[in-house]
Amino acid sequence: MKTYVNLLSVLSCVAMSTSVMASGADSSAYQGALFNGDSTRFADAIHSGGPRKVSLGIGVQQQNRTLKSDFGGATDTKINHLLATVGFDVTKWLTLYGGAGEADVGSGNGKQGSNAEWLFGGTLRALDFMVLEPWNDIDNYWVGVDVNSFYRNVSIKDNWGGSGKNLSELFASVTMSVYSRPEKPGIWDRLGFYFGPAISTLSMSDRNEDQMFGMIGGLQLNPNPNMGLKLEVQKFEGVGLGASFNFHF
Repeated sequence: MKTYVNLLSVLSCVAMSTSVMASGADSSAYQGALFNGDSTRFADAIHSGGPRKVSLGIGVQQQNRTLKSDFGGATDTKINHLLATVGFDVTKWLTLYGGAGEADVGSGNGKQGSNAEWLFGGTLRALDFMVLEPWNDIDNYWVGVDVNSFYRNVSIKDNWGGSGKNLSELFASVTMSVYSRPEKPGIWDRLGFYFGPAISTLSMSDRNEDQMFGMIGGLQLNPNPNMGLKLEVQKFEGVGLGASFNFHF
């Protein structure tokens, strides 16, 4: 994973050096929602990192899942992901993204080391609504509903030679978010949390997930309109943790 650790350092340096110029420039695309009702005139200029169409990101995630065999029995499986991603805002309410990276897969007492991984997916911002307008120096508050889905594939090397195998995941979630944006400039531009149900199907050779339905939740912080930091918890058979950084330019 050294390659992607180096990539994370490069992206962080680029983001820090350009964020001042980017946050002060006019937006090329304002983020909105598919159904935002009366909040149209308050359309939020932020989604997951910024108001511009293209974004770069990097993320880490650990999954603790149980895979059942078609022939009986179950195996605890730990998967560590490290991904670099590129996103593009097709409209104000739809973002498509793709990524590539590495994954360490450990199943039972065995470990397959670093394996190539790729994914593609999309996020639909179904609702983005201001529930409390700024008044007398009080911050404004928003609620949102996002639908996120992606497919990922990990090509696992066979340590004993011969043909390898693939681990695939189809993931979907519907989350509600609550966040605030300070009326006066401060140390952040947006701060909030999100939570909701999720579905995740995992398959590897003759093994499949033991539990398809789960919950996710997390905290999101935007230091400025173009940078986003996210911490996430997933609960399926086990508890998994993740973190990501996105920069819009």
